Parts: sequence; C-alpha cells; structure tokens
Amino acid sequence: MKKIFILFSIFLTLNSFSQVENGIINSRYMEIYKYNTYTDKFELSTKDWVNTMINFQEDYYTIIIEDGEPSKVYWEFYERNDKGEDIYYTQTERKFIINYDEQEIKFYSDYNEYEEIYTQIIVLSKISKYNPDE
Repeated sequence: MKKIFILFSIFLTLNSFSQVENGIINSRYMEIYKYNTYTDKFELSTKDWVNTMINFQEDYYTIIIEDGEPSKVYWEFYERNDKGEDIYYTQTERKFIINYDEQEIKFYSDYNEYEEIYTQIIVLSKISKYNPDE
C-alpha cells in the first residue's frame, strides 16, 4: 500500500506541474543525431558514455559536460505537449524537450530557416537525480 501511495504521489507531482523541478540531475549517455536532407530523416552520428550534469533553476539551467566549464543558459517554458513532454526555448532559440516517460532530455539546435527544421538533436539519457556520494 505504501508503494502505491508513493507511486501515485510521484505521478501527481509530474502531472500537476508544467515545469521541471529545480535541482540537479546526471545523465550518463549521449547520442547526437544529424538531419539528412536527402533522406528527410535524422541519422545517428555519435553515441557515447558522457557524464553530463544539469542544474535546473526556474529561469536558467547550468550544464557541465564531463569535467568542462559550466555553461549558464537562460530558458523559458513554452508548453507541455500531448505526450506529456515539457518544451522550453533557450535564449539562443534552441528547443529543449524533457520526456519524463522515456527519461530523456533532447536539445534541438542548428535551425535551418529554408527547411524550417532543427538539423541537430542531442539526446541525454541514463538520467538520475544528482547524488554527491556517487
């Protein structure tokens, strides 16, 4: 019964807020997809185990990839789509999608005005809340 209550509480938390909670998450895996104009599809160009830490705040997030320097990126919540994903846009007009069901974060970049499509997607997965003891 206690497990059901906890699962229900988590479900309500995820569905009642329209924005990601403040806090730090780790991603351990990264895939990069590039748009192929000839096939009209995104193709996997790189995948690797990459440690990425993101500190979410209301108006910005700070991201550190591997042991690099932190980058602060300002963002604004746009909407929650039909799939339950939260969509944000950054100060540089990049699209940022958080998929809670798949536990993935997608960064869309390199917008092509002519094709009207982002031409690169970076997918972060193997996500967990930050634990300093790990």
